[in-house]
Amino acid sequence: MKHRLFAVLALAGLCGAVGHDDAWAHAGVRFSDPVSGATLGDTPTVVRRSFWEKPEASLSVIHVLDTGGAVCETGPPEPVADDPMALAVRVRPLDTGVYTVSWRTISAVDGHATAGAFAFGVRASPTGLLAAAAVPAPSPFEMLARFLFIAGLVTLLGAVSAGVTRFGGTGALGLGAGGWLLATVGLVLLAEAQRRAADASFAGLLKTAIGRALIWRAVAIAAAGGALLLARWAAPRFCRVAMAVGVLAALSAMALHSAAGHAAAGPWPRAASVGAHWAHFAAVGVWLGGLATLLIGTLGDPSPGKAAAVRRFSKIAAAGLVVVAATGVVRSVDELWSWKDLFFDAYGRVVSVKIALTVAIAAFGALNRWRSVPAAETTLRPLRRTGSGELALTLAALAAAAILGTLPPPERVRPKAPTVLDVSGTDFGTTVRVRLTTGSDQPGPNRFVLQVVDYDSKTPVHDGRVSLRFAPLDDAGVLTTSLPLKPGPGDTYVGSGANLAFDGRWRVTVLIERGGNSVEVPLEVEARSVRQSVSIERVPGQAPKYTVQVTGREFVRISPNPERPGPSQVSVTCFDLFGDLRRIETIVVTAAAGDEPASRLTVRRLEVGQFVADAELRAGRNRIAVVAKTLDGTRIRAAIDLDVPRE
Repeated sequence: MKHRLFAVLALAGLCGAVGHDDAWAHAGVRFSDPVSGATLGDTPTVVRRSFWEKPEASLSVIHVLDTGGAVCETGPPEPVADDPMALAVRVRPLDTGVYTVSWRTISAVDGHATAGAFAFGVRASPTGLLAAAAVPAPSPFEMLARFLFIAGLVTLLGAVSAGVTRFGGTGALGLGAGGWLLATVGLVLLAEAQRRAADASFAGLLKTAIGRALIWRAVAIAAAGGALLLARWAAPRFCRVAMAVGVLAALSAMALHSAAGHAAAGPWPRAASVGAHWAHFAAVGVWLGGLATLLIGTLGDPSPGKAAAVRRFSKIAAAGLVVVAATGVVRSVDELWSWKDLFFDAYGRVVSVKIALTVAIAAFGALNRWRSVPAAETTLRPLRRTGSGELALTLAALAAAAILGTLPPPERVRPKAPTVLDVSGTDFGTTVRVRLTTGSDQPGPNRFVLQVVDYDSKTPVHDGRVSLRFAPLDDAGVLTTSLPLKPGPGDTYVGSGANLAFDGRWRVTVLIERGGNSVEVPLEVEARSVRQSVSIERVPGQAPKYTVQVTGREFVRISPNPERPGPSQVSVTCFDLFGDLRRIETIVVTAAAGDEPASRLTVRRLEVGQFVADAELRAGRNRIAVVAKTLDGTRIRAAIDLDVPRE
């Protein structure tokens, strides 16, 4: 009775842990082009949104509307060739004004929906609410579907595993059939829940990655059902072989389910995250699903055969506990970005409850191993009492897993307000001072506003011809472009253009021609686009590793050794989604301390995609940026900020 009460209290805790938090996961937005709140100097040709999970283009919508509500996009959302996480819509030429982008996207990974809106301006500044996003509240229907599917697979795997390892007795087949039925019902309900979330027909859903994942899970479940039928009707010597087929089918269904959830969209490599989740899922099935089978198989009076089965299962359960604990830690680190998430984020609070339940289950398991197993020769009552407590807590833990499948993990990047470029300088002879500002710090179409004053008198300069010359500092071979400016309001010169064509450092030279004389003022700016995902790995005794996800396919790892003030060697590794080194043709590495200008470092090649550079780190913030070009022409740029502690 106490065990059931504990499980009920745990479930109540789960419900309390699921609150409403602002979340930017599921298919939440990584970045926008243009950025929300940006003021562009010219019309964009496309509006692009990049998400944390791969979006399903056929089920997603992006609308660009003017202030009168007229539609400005010229077609449906389309995938972006160089970023599988992004969607883009083409827009007609936009006049001066403010535009609103409303979007709703469906994750191709798990079928969850995210929606929102943001504003940007063309030669005009948006005001008021610049951006908003929302994740629909968790669906109780989907929670039920996931609970039935997970519980069914755990029961099914435990039963067929017991049949193979011979600790389940004659009840293994019946319990396996019950688990198969639960999993089948859960999968059908999950398909309906995902159809509702996508607001699509079943025919439309099944044509997508979400539908294909459902179909493959159904195939694995059908194979498990066939194995159970074969075990039921085949000759006794083939029963164990049929059960082994059932094990493989159940494990396949678990792997497919793991690949269609949060594990497939985390910051770690997909194979590692999905593999850890699958191992966790499978270990729970063998351990706790096997326990249910053992309790049914040991009904009645004690016997030597039952005692042997208990001892055999005890060894399997110990291994299962180790795997569950290890993979649970790995998954928590993968999904949570800070220990504070365990208390201040809805997803993290459910993880906390699940951890507490796992600890309690492990305590019951230890009690079983040290008290119930030795007593199994003479009495099975302690095993049944503690085993029923384990299973009651297991139901609560499986409910937690089902809830986690519907909740978004904590946000990966906090939304930032749009920023602008604002830089000043003087010519070599200190005759003039200039100040250049832009509508945003995004690459692409922009509006440039220049103020020019006499260096000594501080009076505005009106009688000159003014232009800007743009040259990238870290990209050799890119042609310089020019932009003439015209007199604007308030003693300024104004011009619009897409001269800052891509993110990175640029030398902007202001050319001022007055009569027969001309002066040049060199300025340095940095155009920033993608808010890149950076994962940090710190192992005692080793240099820290900062891994930057540049796109869905490209990664750059930056490792300063040592990470303290003074001389340091910065290792740079460029690799793809599969961990293979990228063949880099050219690379530039820069470092900047605080607000000082960046300096270019001398780089030495170690392998095709591995390099090392000597840097001088300062106490405080240091920014290291990498610009590389692959042999196939792909441009890769990654930047990290180091907080170097004072010694």
